[in-house]
This record gives sequence, structure tokens and C-alpha cells, in this order.
Amino acid sequence: MDLEARKYQFIQQLGKVEEERVLEKLESVLKASQSDWFDALSEAEQAEIQIGLDQVNNGEFTSHEEVMKRFSKWH
Repeated sequence: MDLEARKYQFIQQLGKVEEERVLEKLESVLKASQSDWFDALSEAEQAEIQIGLDQVNNGEFTSHEEVMKRFSKWH
């Protein structure tokens, strides 16, 4: 069964749902699958992440290998 047929079948089954809690669960699943975790962050958190991404793009970072070398005596 292709994707379009599955969607159509799902819509038909959805029309038969009579329990509010079932609809709420389905809505939460759809909402979770359509939202981006980044959008749920505050503006300050998003800004901090952007700063980090900019630093990586500018080569301003230390590789995992270098960190492991520096701290190998404690590992």
C-alpha cells in the first residue's frame, strides 16, 4: 500500500474515532512530528546556539581529538 492509500485509510479510520482522549493523543503525535525542537527554545537559547554555529563555521573550535589529547591524563 502506497503512502497516499495509507493516508486515505487513516482519514477514514479517524472519522470513526469517538473518544476525545484518542483524538488528543493523535493530535499530540502529529504536533510533535511537525514541530522543530529549536522553535521550542527561548530566544536567548537560540542566540547561544547560533553563536556556537558561527564559531564552528569560522573555524573557532577545538576538535574532539585535540580535547582527548589535552585531557588524556585524566581519562
